[in-house]
Amino acid sequence: MAAKDQISDYTHFLQLPLKIVGCWEWFPNTDSEFKLILNNIYLALVLFVLLNFPITLIVNLYTEWVDIMGSLDKIADGLPLIVSVVVVIYFALYREELYELVEFMNQNFKFHSARGLTNMSMEGSYTSAKKFAYMYTACSLFSVTMYVTLPMGFHLWTHQPLQSWAYMDAERSPYVVMAFLRQCLAQAFVGLAVGQLGVFFASNSIVLCGQLDLLCCSVRNARYTGLLQSGVPHKALLRNPGAYTIVDDERHNYIYSKTELGDSAYHYDKKVTSHLLDRRNVFDIYDTEFDPATVDALRECARVCQVVATYKKKLEEFVSPLLALRVVQVTLYLCTLLYAASVKFELTTVEYLAAVALDIFVYCYFGNQIILQSSRVSTAAYQSAWPAMGVRARRLLLNILVANKRPATMRAGRFLTMDLHTFVIIIKTSFSYYTLLDKINH
Repeated sequence: MAAKDQISDYTHFLQLPLKIVGCWEWFPNTDSEFKLILNNIYLALVLFVLLNFPITLIVNLYTEWVDIMGSLDKIADGLPLIVSVVVVIYFALYREELYELVEFMNQNFKFHSARGLTNMSMEGSYTSAKKFAYMYTACSLFSVTMYVTLPMGFHLWTHQPLQSWAYMDAERSPYVVMAFLRQCLAQAFVGLAVGQLGVFFASNSIVLCGQLDLLCCSVRNARYTGLLQSGVPHKALLRNPGAYTIVDDERHNYIYSKTELGDSAYHYDKKVTSHLLDRRNVFDIYDTEFDPATVDALRECARVCQVVATYKKKLEEFVSPLLALRVVQVTLYLCTLLYAASVKFELTTVEYLAAVALDIFVYCYFGNQIILQSSRVSTAAYQSAWPAMGVRARRLLLNILVANKRPATMRAGRFLTMDLHTFVIIIKTSFSYYTLLDKINH
């Protein structure tokens, strides 16, 4: 793949699925009254389809209610329906914050690292985020397709009546087909609404980790950036026998991006001119001549660090309520699905059980990735040849260390950290609730 000079939109691949489910306007930031009406009409249609299913479920529960244990599977089916409605309404209410979040990323994230001994770009993280979004969206739609079509396929094969509440009062062919088409449309919206929330969180987390990768590279190369910005040619820099050790250290310190040894045509997205003239064949890295340029390089690193912290805060503020909702919903849903599978084993229940567990794992895994990569900023600072820096440069480096003393975390509801430990807690809690239900029933 050819290297890109710049990426203008890091999350453009998320927009179409979000538009389909009504979370992103088809005509964003428009002043046209006609386009505003179209946006509102489409949102109303999506909400009508999504609300139609929970209402149907409530009517079915009201007419066929026996006890809570007998209706537990139907109540469980209503959990993702309610969550999908909440997700769409939340995105509709906070669209300005959503657009501001995306705009902040596209305007402030650097694509190229600081020019140094090693260089990197955001292409790796951008490509990883895009591939994940496509793959997970396809998996979500496949899961929904299996959930909808397997009961219908079993019905057509065995000619047994459909047991799902979605086909209530649908006994003859035209009504069964209409109910099936309605369920296909509603479940597609539910799958996209719930699934794209996970894709949105994961993709933004990957790009954020990529920016942290770039920050680590820039901090680690701060002294070498000062040397290059002071006019030392890269050719002379590579003649230093100790210059290659930093490359070996960097190979295991990045998640989605990789560093390349060699001069770069960019310094934080600004084109630079390389003067490959051996004006200095041997240099002293401890020379105070390079301190002013090193100070400037660390200030630029501090600006990138501030951008990362601001974006992390904005992203957490936006998704935190939805993360809390998803944690509660998945915990209860896993519990009820386990109980339903123990009472009556069905392939669709097992498939959906695995899909729900994988869904919450995505949130916890990528939240854990942010913690891991943000904790490596301090390691990069220690590897930045700080003994060769002057007093001012060391103070700036110390400020960067203090600012990154605590790893960045994504929290659900501002209190529950999204990491792999939280995933284990969710699984354990769900199993505990399942054993409680099993004891109550027996």
